[in-house]
Amino acid sequence: QQQGQDEGRSLVSEKSALVNAPLEPSRSGSEVTIGHQKSSEGTSDKEVASLLQQKPDASQGGALRAAVACRVIGYAGRFAALLALLQVSWWAYDIRLFAIRDYGPVIHEFDPWFNFRATQYLADRGWKAFFTWFDHQSWYPLGRPVATTAYPGMQITAVVIWRALTAAGFPWSLNDVCCYMPAWFGVCSTIFVALLTYECSLSAAAAVAGGFVMAVLPAHAQRSVGGAFDNESVAVPAMCATFYFWCRSLRTARSWPVAGAAGLWY
Repeated sequence: QQQGQDEGRSLVSEKSALVNAPLEPSRSGSEVTIGHQKSSEGTSDKEVASLLQQKPDASQGGALRAAVACRVIGYAGRFAALLALLQVSWWAYDIRLFAIRDYGPVIHEFDPWFNFRATQYLADRGWKAFFTWFDHQSWYPLGRPVATTAYPGMQITAVVIWRALTAAGFPWSLNDVCCYMPAWFGVCSTIFVALLTYECSLSAAAAVAGGFVMAVLPAHAQRSVGGAFDNESVAVPAMCATFYFWCRSLRTARSWPVAGAAGLWY
């Protein structure tokens, strides 16, 4: 009788470990033990289903119900974290639109005006003319060689977004795109900081907290408010994305292709 009870406890432990284990094949290709059988391809869904369909006794049923409840709670927690991150992203966007709500889509400050003028020049005259443009209306009386004294990534990004919206049937003006771009990319910074926090901590709650801090951080908000069409509005999310994809590429030996995304954002 004692031997039978020990075997019953062993079977419950094996089934509980099988339910909690991730349903994926063995990466190393070596044999793994499933109950009293061996498989060279890892645990399959059919084997798990057949074990779960066996008629359990009272103790086995309690263990299976506990395992299922743990999984349901885990999925519910992830869904709640996703909803919280969406709410934080909306706050990040809404905070950065206060200037546009009060004064309309207007470019403000000095550098954003030059950046918008350079973006308009790129949209009107094309790539080659932009990189050979010597602006006689800036840095008077010497003038300014724009190609070697500006960061063209922001202008190129604005023109690409503007043309994509136009092709999709959204009649946005280039001025409106440049005004809303800092707010859009402020949301991107919030999301990438949340992903980076999760990658470093493996905690969904910490990811939401990190995203919230980035959403309301004054040092970032003042450089990504609507109408502040300056380099930092695009550079900060690019840096956050670089850090996230670099950390993500170090997760396992098979994650190295993600480093390509880190290089692209850099």
